Amino acid sequence: MQIKLRAYLLVFALLLFIIDTVFQFSISTQISFLIFILILFGVPHGALDLYIDQHLHPSEQGQKIFLVKYLANILAYALVWYLLPITALIIFILITAFHFGEIDWMGKTDLPIHKIVYTVLGFSWILFMLTKNINFALDVFLTMGRSGIKKDEIIALAHTLYPYTVSAILFLYMVLFFLKKIFFDQNRIYFYSLLQATVLVSFVLFMPLWLSFAFYFGFWHSLLSFDKIRINFKVPNTLKGWASLLIKAAPFSVMAWFGFAYITFLTLNSKDSSGVFTLLFISLSVLALPHLQVFTKLKLKP
Repeated sequence: MQIKLRAYLLVFALLLFIIDTVFQFSISTQISFLIFILILFGVPHGALDLYIDQHLHPSEQGQKIFLVKYLANILAYALVWYLLPITALIIFILITAFHFGEIDWMGKTDLPIHKIVYTVLGFSWILFMLTKNINFALDVFLTMGRSGIKKDEIIALAHTLYPYTVSAILFLYMVLFFLKKIFFDQNRIYFYSLLQATVLVSFVLFMPLWLSFAFYFGFWHSLLSFDKIRINFKVPNTLKGWASLLIKAAPFSVMAWFGFAYITFLTLNSKDSSGVFTLLFISLSVLALPHLQVFTKLKLKP
C-alpha cells in the first residue's frame, strides 16, 4: 500500500502548491520543470519492463522474444493510431484508467469487482483532468486528423461534465464507505484512501496544468510505480537501491529520450509546429499498452 511514500508525496504536493502560490511560476518554467521530471522519473518508470519480465519469468522466454513481442505490440497500436485515431484514443483512455486506478488504489485487488472499482475510479480521474483542461486537450486531439471533432461542441460538453466528474469521485468513495469490508483490509486504509483522493483532487483543482501533470505523472504515478517494482524484487529502500533501479532503466530510457527529442526537433522545424504535443502524446500512448501488459503482473501484499 506504500502508505509512507504516499504521505511524503502528498506533503510534497502541498509544498509545491505553496511555492507556486508565492512565486507564480511562468509557463516556460512550468514546462521546463515538467520536462525535467519526465526525463528523471516519468520515462524511466516504464523502461524497466524488460527487467520486470526477466524476474517474473526467468525461464519462460529469452530477452529477444520479449523484445519482439513488445515491439510488435507497439507497432500494432501505432497502426491503430494511424488508421483509427479515435478508436486508438478510446483504447488509450481505457488502459490508462486501469493503470492509474491500479497505482492509486489502496484496497484489495483479489477479485474482479476490486479491479472494476479501481478502473472506474481511474476513469473518473482521467475525465476530471480532461474536462478541467479541455482547451489544451483539444489542441492535442484536433491535430490527429480524420477525427471529425467539433471543438465548440466538445468544449460545451466538457463544461457540462466537469462538475460531475468531481462528484463521481466523491460519490464512489461514499459508496465504498458502506462497503469497506469488501474493498479494504482495514477501516483505516479506507480513510487513508479518502484523504489521498481529497488532496489529489484539490491539487488538480487549484494548480496550473503543467505543474499538475508534472506532479501527478512525474512524481506520484512514476515514484509509486518505481516503489512497487522495488518492493516486488526486494530492492533496498535506500538511495543506493533507488539509484540501482534508475541505472537498470537507463538503456531503454536513453532510447526513449532520443526518440522524443527527435520527434520534437522534426515538429518544431516543420511549417506547422502545433502538432508537437500530439506526436509526443501518441508516442507515449503506444508505449503504454505493452507497459501495462507487463506492469499489471506485479502484485503487492497488504
